[in-house]
Amino acid sequence: MTDQKSVLVIDDDNALCGALESKFLGKGYTVVVCKNGEDAITAMNEQKFHVIMTDLHMPGKDGFAVLEEKAKTRNIETPAYVITNLGTDQYCNKAIGLGAKKCFVKSLITLKEVVEVVDSELCA
Repeated sequence: MTDQKSVLVIDDDNALCGALESKFLGKGYTVVVCKNGEDAITAMNEQKFHVIMTDLHMPGKDGFAVLEEKAKTRNIETPAYVITNLGTDQYCNKAIGLGAKKCFVKSLITLKEVVEVVDSELCA
C-alpha cells in the first residue's frame, strides 16, 4: 500500500458515488467505487483500503452483508463507515454492531461533513 490514503465507496446511487469520489479525491485519496456488495467484497479481498464507506440498502448483498464479510477479507482492521437513508436507530445500531465505526444519515449531514469527519478520524 502506498502512503496515499485509499477509500472504497460502496453505493448503488451513481450521483452519490460521484460526489463522494470527488470529495475524497479533493482530500488526496485514491478512490475505488463499487455499485454493489458483491463487487465490494471482491475489491476488499484484492486490495487493502484505509477506509470503507458503504450504503446499507443495495440490491444483492447489502451493506450489512458487506460489514459481516469484511472480517474475512484483507480489510479486517479497516474502519468502515455507513452512509444511508435508513435513518432509524435500529439500522444504525445494527451496522455499528457489525463493526461500522459511525453511521451517517444522508438527510442529516452533508457529504463534505462526512468526508471531513472520516479524514480527521484517520489522521488522528
